[in-house]
Amino acid sequence: MLARVADSLYWTGRYIERSEHLARYLKVQYFTILDAPMSQNKDFVFKSILNMYGIEFDPNLEVDEQDVLFEVGLSPTNNVSILSTIAAARENARTFRYLISTELWEVINQYYLFAKEYDPAFFKTRGLYDFTVNSTKHCAIVRSYLDHTVVHDAIWMFIKLGIRLERVIQIIRILKSKLNDIEALTENGFNQPLKQYQWTTTLKVLEGFDMHRRVYRKIPKQRSTFEFLVANPIFPRSIAYNFRKVDELVTKLCAKYDSEALLKFKAGKLAQHFKFLEYEEIKDDLPAFLDESLHKVYALHERIGQTFFT
Repeated sequence: MLARVADSLYWTGRYIERSEHLARYLKVQYFTILDAPMSQNKDFVFKSILNMYGIEFDPNLEVDEQDVLFEVGLSPTNNVSILSTIAAARENARTFRYLISTELWEVINQYYLFAKEYDPAFFKTRGLYDFTVNSTKHCAIVRSYLDHTVVHDAIWMFIKLGIRLERVIQIIRILKSKLNDIEALTENGFNQPLKQYQWTTTLKVLEGFDMHRRVYRKIPKQRSTFEFLVANPIFPRSIAYNFRKVDELVTKLCAKYDSEALLKFKAGKLAQHFKFLEYEEIKDDLPAFLDESLHKVYALHERIGQTFFT
């Protein structure tokens, strides 16, 4: 397989997964405005959304709701918008169209056309829920067709590796964003229930609220949320679970291409680190833990690129 093809496969998986997390964060965070704890804090919510997307803004200025929604949702010139992310996934998939099933290509293309043709005026006023929910459904359909219409060879593995690694990155970024939100709420003197509510929204963004309740049988708190989203070995949206899958994929790809042992070692080391991680080890400085974890994930991404894409 050509290195540039493997690179496109990998990035298609990453962009598909990224678009889903961006859509879910936008949906859950925006609709917290309708909940009692956050009903008077619209400006705070929009700044949280911009922060999660990595869009620079003046924290001292009031933000315009419709401008924010368009910028993060349907802006064709903002490369971190949901539309731009979907377009990047489709463009990468187009380069290896001949390697995947017609069914998979069609659902990727349908996802792109859905976002591209969505009415911006409707989106900014009444269409946010419809757009974000359908975006997550399109992503689920793409993953389903990937698993059920493509041979599980190296082509499938590179796309899945991109999906799994991007999911880890987005989990970490969402946790970082929520810690920033809580710090901002603390500085502004908001009450404890308002800060506590942030852990509920974190779990809802990652579709883990119901499973957290089933496992812990109590309202979400900082400790239980981190334990569940970082170290739970059987929850599909935890870091530990996804790094186990990353390790499995890297091991298979390294064996197939007789690649260097260093990549396999680093992936396995990270998988074991999160598997056996305890909250007591990180509780004193959670932001530093997340920053360090993100740095390690990006370092693994660089190693994957050096091994397979150059």
